[in-house]
Amino acid sequence: MKTSKPNFAVYRTRLSFIVKIIFYYAILELLLPITVSAQVNHCDPYLNTPKDYPYGYRLRSDRCEGIYIKDVSSTTLFVASLTESFEDYDLTSNNALHVEWMAIGGEAVQLRTHALKRKLYYRMDTIMSPAITSYTWPLDILSALKIKKGDVGVVGWTQYSVGGTKKNIYIPLLISQKRKSIRSGNYQLILLPGRELSEVFVSLATVGEDGNPESFLRDGEALGYGYYPAERGIRIPIVNLTAPGIYYLVLIHKQRFLTSSKIRPVLGSTSELLSALAQLD
Repeated sequence: MKTSKPNFAVYRTRLSFIVKIIFYYAILELLLPITVSAQVNHCDPYLNTPKDYPYGYRLRSDRCEGIYIKDVSSTTLFVASLTESFEDYDLTSNNALHVEWMAIGGEAVQLRTHALKRKLYYRMDTIMSPAITSYTWPLDILSALKIKKGDVGVVGWTQYSVGGTKKNIYIPLLISQKRKSIRSGNYQLILLPGRELSEVFVSLATVGEDGNPESFLRDGEALGYGYYPAERGIRIPIVNLTAPGIYYLVLIHKQRFLTSSKIRPVLGSTSELLSALAQLD
């Protein structure tokens, strides 16, 4: 059965129904000499950690990493990963992972790893100085928990002024273990839904000087994957961004709700999210 396409002219004005992602591409920026305090707290205080468990989520040198206890189910759809390249890693190797990005602006960069495997409640968090553009990520916890590359997504973000207002900007990462990262100009975005979805529609637009969408390159295209289970990553390739500038990626999703008579698809309600993508030169 052919999937019906939502009226995007209407839903773009209803921000509670969309996820907006700005893709930042090839910008030159002078960095201010701002550093992150050595006393910065890398850990997420809202995560509940299991007691007396050696691989529980806690501070480990320059990062917080491990297993946490999920209290309640989530219905949110959020960005779990944004990478330009992510090399498959060897859990038996002594080589750490090398995470690289391009610094923009003068704010700290936060790195976060999300589990993409259902019932795996794992996280890694660290905060980096704006003067630093790479991170050496030890494999000890990933190896102990036998977490493979396909089971995790990695995302990095900072703050940057868009249309005169500071917004959270997602920066694409290059992650490698053995060989130099490949810079392709193509990106993989991974979303993580808290509830099963019936379809995801994608629009991609350039952004004007006022920070608003300007010209749409993709307009309401259904991904057409057919199956979007809860707590499983939805991979969306972002390719052919050849022109420097800022891009909006608008995502509208339909959720499945079970009623007494049938499964009823409805338009999902999500909060607005602004972020950005930067190509490494």
